[in-house]
Amino acid sequence: MSEPQIAGPGMDPDMAIDFPRPLKGPSSQHQLVTLLVDYWFTSDAWLPSRLIAALAADLGITASATATALSRLASRGVLEQSSAGRTSRYRITEGARKRVRGGLEQVSVFGEESRHWDGSWTVIAFSVPEASRDVRELFRSRLRWRGFAPLFGAVWVSPRDHSEELERTCKAFGVDDYAIFRTADSSLRGKRLIDAWSPQEFREQYQPFIDRFGPWLERLNAGTVTPAEALRVRTELMDAWRAFPWSDPDLPAELLPAAWPRTEAREILVRLYEGLAPAALAYVEEAVASEAPELAGSARVMPVRSGSY
Repeated sequence: MSEPQIAGPGMDPDMAIDFPRPLKGPSSQHQLVTLLVDYWFTSDAWLPSRLIAALAADLGITASATATALSRLASRGVLEQSSAGRTSRYRITEGARKRVRGGLEQVSVFGEESRHWDGSWTVIAFSVPEASRDVRELFRSRLRWRGFAPLFGAVWVSPRDHSEELERTCKAFGVDDYAIFRTADSSLRGKRLIDAWSPQEFREQYQPFIDRFGPWLERLNAGTVTPAEALRVRTELMDAWRAFPWSDPDLPAELLPAAWPRTEAREILVRLYEGLAPAALAYVEEAVASEAPELAGSARVMPVRSGSY
């Protein structure tokens, strides 16, 4: 998605906020969203652009690239902008906060193998008129983010129990022609639901993540990570991790081969993201003291596990 989406008839405007889709590789907009959510998701403080630029510089983002990214995020409805004298200020919009909260819950449990699979699938069959093509594409994107895949064109499946959430999602997108049901694998005939995916396609994506961040976990354990590095690595870590739900449906362990690499990748995520938090927050607070002392105490680190949003 590169241009702001327009809400269709009956569609919740919050669903049309045009977040930049996570990609494989760095992006100024993605990294700034991750940075602001990591430390100011629970705050409604206005952050001066000079503070954001100072922190972005530690991520390797130039001042001009930061200004461009902030402007684009504001035009997407992710950030709102205000001016105080000659200073531009930004904060996450209320609509974006609602969307981010759901995303945080999704990312925090993604890859967590302690969740037991009950052997049943969630199936949704739906129809969206051709005249509402934009809504249809946004709706499909939302389904894919939640781990669904198309068994057929308008029949999507997931091994997770998303029934109640799906009803809310249909209402939010103005989709009223649908059927949702739960079914056990053993009661079906014909094409297997697992065939909606090809696990090998998303297996290989985890090795680059492991190779990139595994050594940082070793350095964290050795106590050799500087506060500036903690901020950068923690941001890059989450920025990389939150792209996985777009390409990996988070199939239960019961449906996957043994020694699945997502398990090792998540272990690195949890230990590194939480282990780097104190040093990263201290570095952010130093930047606040230098660039915006009136915001002292406004930053908070986000946990990687659910239940604290």
